[in-house]
Amino acid sequence: MNSLRILFVILCAGASLTAQENAGVHAMKVQGNVWIITGAGANIAMQAGKEGVLLVDTGAAGMTDKVLAAVREVSDGPIRYIVNTSISADHIGGNAALAVLPGGLTNGKGRGGPTPNIIAQENVLLRMSTPGPEKKAPYPTDAWPTDGYMAAHRNLFFNGEVVDILREPAAHSDGDSIVYFRGSNVLVAGDIFTTTSLPMIDRKLGGTAKGLLDSLNRMLDIAVPENMQEGGTYIIPGHGRVCDEADLVEYRDMLHEIGDRMRDLVKVQHLNLAEVKSKRPVLGWEGRYGRPEWSSDMFIETLFEEFREK
Repeated sequence: MNSLRILFVILCAGASLTAQENAGVHAMKVQGNVWIITGAGANIAMQAGKEGVLLVDTGAAGMTDKVLAAVREVSDGPIRYIVNTSISADHIGGNAALAVLPGGLTNGKGRGGPTPNIIAQENVLLRMSTPGPEKKAPYPTDAWPTDGYMAAHRNLFFNGEVVDILREPAAHSDGDSIVYFRGSNVLVAGDIFTTTSLPMIDRKLGGTAKGLLDSLNRMLDIAVPENMQEGGTYIIPGHGRVCDEADLVEYRDMLHEIGDRMRDLVKVQHLNLAEVKSKRPVLGWEGRYGRPEWSSDMFIETLFEEFREK
């Protein structure tokens, strides 16, 4: 890895840590037309150019003013598109506030055209708009996607490059999308891939370990390293630092190995949940990826339920 790339990786990691410690929201260039905005909850990807701004995710609720300030560090153009990678609250919390920007303008001045178009897989729209037990939708109308796509692939041409929006069914949830900026060679993974926790699988929202593993493999089909497995396609995870293909391979291999261990314990040895936990199938990754909000035990319980059903 050359000195410039080493510096880039260090800056990415440092920016993520600083954002978490200081609760600051910052924009940092990844490559091409794409930037990462950190510190607003989940990572936000931003593509900026002469046609305006496209955001992938909007961060947590209450962070919009800081997100807009970070956008203005890079561009004074209007926000034309928002893509939601899932229904996770820290990815869509800013939808409502950004969707009503007059003309998509980030400074509140003048007229910039229509309000931003929000694109998401149809299941995100359904979950945001379907009334719950109190006969009220979980999210306000302004937060809902205006373009709930159903196909496996949705794309558009913006700021001089093709933007591919790919549905990833039954991965982290049943409404996941990944976004690939072809010209910039940047892949945005959402919560299908993070560097800060064990793989996040939400069974209540239709997520599965098999679907997540399939999605990681599809991202590896897209990502291409530049030299000695470094550089090339950069990957923006849902949380954590900017990565390249080698990081994605490591994460995929972790899930694959843990899945093999769980399959043996549940399907071959027919152990119960307590016995499976005693075997510590996440050994080797517990310290690095285990978090109180998504602990090794919680991850094992999720995988146990999936493998027991097969």
